[in-house]
Amino acid sequence: MENKQEKFTWETTKDAMHQLLECYNDERSIRDAESVLKQCMSDISELSGVKEELVSDGDEIVSDINAKIKECSRNFSREEENLQQILTHISNLQDEVSDIRSSVNESKEQEHEIRQKIMLYNEQASERVEQIDEVEVKKKQEVYRLQTQISLHAHVTGIKWDYEDMDSIKGEIDIPSKQIQRRFEVDREGKSDFEIVNSFWTMMET
Repeated sequence: MENKQEKFTWETTKDAMHQLLECYNDERSIRDAESVLKQCMSDISELSGVKEELVSDGDEIVSDINAKIKECSRNFSREEENLQQILTHISNLQDEVSDIRSSVNESKEQEHEIRQKIMLYNEQASERVEQIDEVEVKKKQEVYRLQTQISLHAHVTGIKWDYEDMDSIKGEIDIPSKQIQRRFEVDREGKSDFEIVNSFWTMMET
C-alpha cells in the first residue's frame, strides 16, 4: 500500500513537471520550474521523513496496544479463573445450606415426633400413677383389713405372732384356763399344717 502511494506521488510529480515544461519554454521559466521542482522534492523528502516517523510511532503504539491487550487477556484469564473458583465455592455453600436445611427439617420432624411420644408417655405415666395410687390405696385397705383380722384372731385364739423369723413359727400364746402366757417356737421344716396345729393344741393343753 505504501509503495503504491509513493509511485502514485512520483508519477504525479513527473506529470506536473511535464506540464510545467510545456507551459514555460524560456530559460527563466525553466529555472523557475526547476526551483519549484526542487522545493517539491524537498517537501516530498521531508514528508517521507515525517511518514517514517509517524510509521515508527504507529508501530510503537501498536506494540503498546498489543502488550496492553495481552496483559488484559492475562488479567481476564486470572479473573475468569477466580470467578470460576468463587462460583464453585458458592455452589458448594449452596449444597451445604441445602443439606443443613434438610437436616433442620428432619430434626423438626423428629422433635415433633418426640414431643408426641412425650405427651403419650406422660398420659400413660399419669394413668400408671393413678393405677399405682389405686393399688396403694387397696394395699392399705388390705393391710388394715388383715391387721384387723390378725387382731381379732389374736383376741379369739390368744396367739400373738412374731413375724421377724420366716423360717420358723414364733410367738406368744395366752392360755386362759391356766391364766398364763407362754412363748412358743415351732420349726415348720418337714411338718404338715396338721402337725403344726396339733403342736399348738398340745401347748395349750399342757
